[in-house]
Amino acid sequence: MNRDTLYEFNSRTGRITINHDECLACESHACVKACKQYGSGILKIESGKPILSITREEAEKGGCVECLSCEYECWFKGRKAIVIDLPLTINL
Repeated sequence: MNRDTLYEFNSRTGRITINHDECLACESHACVKACKQYGSGILKIESGKPILSITREEAEKGGCVECLSCEYECWFKGRKAIVIDLPLTINL
């Protein structure tokens, strides 16, 4: 994976990483459609790649609702280009 083509931003509790190398070959843009349908519609396509339609700060302050729909749809209808890392805290 080429680190230069990774597009990353933070959500309220995690981090979203999009591999733009894979996005250029994607025809479905399922991630953006899912974000509009199930999430808060914060993704848009620019030059064939999904990017934020809001600022990174807005995404981190709750603009991204962490619904996971972009990752799910990308894995099943796209190019498996999105990884969402939401750390779990376990209190024992």
